[in-house]
This record gives sequence, structure tokens and C-alpha cells, in this order.
Amino acid sequence: MTETTAGVPNLIDLQTPDSDAAAQFYVELFGRRIEDKAPAGYRYSRTLDGAVIAGLRQTDGDQPAAWTVYLTTNDIARATRHTAESDARILYGPVDVPGQGEVALIADPTGAITGLWQPRPGWRFASHTPGAFAWAELLTPRGSVADDFYARLVGLGSTQIGNADTYDYAVWTPTGHQAPVAGRHQIVAHDGGPAHWRVYFTVDPAIGTDQVLTNALRLGATLVAEPSDIPAGRVAVLADPAGAQFALLTPAPRT
Repeated sequence: MTETTAGVPNLIDLQTPDSDAAAQFYVELFGRRIEDKAPAGYRYSRTLDGAVIAGLRQTDGDQPAAWTVYLTTNDIARATRHTAESDARILYGPVDVPGQGEVALIADPTGAITGLWQPRPGWRFASHTPGAFAWAELLTPRGSVADDFYARLVGLGSTQIGNADTYDYAVWTPTGHQAPVAGRHQIVAHDGGPAHWRVYFTVDPAIGTDQVLTNALRLGATLVAEPSDIPAGRVAVLADPAGAQFALLTPAPRT
């Protein structure tokens, strides 16, 4: 459930030009309830006990549909100052979300849009349960730049697990944390598109990635990467009907 260590993903949300259509797609795919529209147009998907799974916000149509990852900060004012002093941009905020926390959106030095979230006591973010957050990774053509920026921004240490030549992949671990909380994959810019985050959703092992993928395609999603087995489990990458990419992960059995 909620982890308040700096650098840990503590919220995800989807920006999309048709929030009603997106809500219907994800509800049918994962079986999670979504709140009615709030006055500002932002709404949450929640677990039965009220923990936030994801946010949903409607764009004006000029921005592409995309998932955003919000990293925990214990000092959002300092984090935004660091952003302003780096080769990065503040896009929004920081602003107060009454009773929940403070939020900001930035464009990191590699161009990826990232959220910063300083939650209030009592904030609960669901993760590692079916239909909820499982993992996030930053896909960027400038891996070392991203490693350095997020280390200074929220204290994420980088450990290379690829060979840094044909496969440049690192995992990020917060200071004092035992396990990594996100990944960074270096891509070729013209092949992988602009820098962006990829959100992985947990799949119930009793159902499996392949079956959820089949259901998603039936609901109008498109396949980006065929199902495959990795050390973490079985994954597939797809795009929802509006084009927002995300991934499915059936966790590997623990040994």
C-alpha cells in the first residue's frame, strides 16, 4: 500500500481527450470502480476500501493521451527549485490539493513529464494488487542524464542491470530502501519516440497476462509488444483506445 519514502511512485494518472470512454475501458478491463466527475473534472479509481488506484483527467484534445507517474517528495518546494535550477521545466504547480497533498508537474532534462507528489498523512495508494500499480520505468534516450537528475531530485540511486551497451537498463532505489521502485530504460530516440514513463499494472496470476491482453484487444486496445517472460514475470505492452501506452505484468512466483 502507501509508501512515503522520497522517490517512491505514490500516484499515477491518465490524461485523455475522452475521460468517459477511458473510464469505461479501464473499468471493463480491470473491474475497478471510478468516481463520478469532480467539479474540476478530476476523478479517482479506488479499491473497495478507498485506496487510490489512479487518477483520471480530461485534456482539451491538443495533448496526447498518456499515463503520468508521480514520485513522492518530502519537500516539494525544494524539488521544484531544483527543477528550475536544472535543465528541466516546471509545467504546473506546486499547488495544494485540499486534504490530500501538494502536486507539481515537470518536464525532466530528457523531456519526460513527471509528477511530484507530497502526500498528506492518511493518503493511501494501492499497488501490487490486481488492476493496480505494479512498476514504472522511464524510457529515455539519455539514460545517464536521467539517472543524475532523479538522484538529485528525490534521492533515487541507480544500479545498472543491463550491459550498458546493447541493453542499457538501470533500476532506481531510494536512499535507505532495500528494493528498487522504478526502472530506467535507455532507448534510441527515433525508435522509441520521446522520453516517457511506462506504467505496469498488476495482473491476477489466476487470469494471466495473455487473457487480460485478449480482453483489452476486444475492448479496442492495440498491441505494442507481444507477451514475453522476464525475471519479474510475464509482460505485454499495449495502448488503450485513445493511444495511451501501458503494460501488464503477471508477477513471477516468489521463491
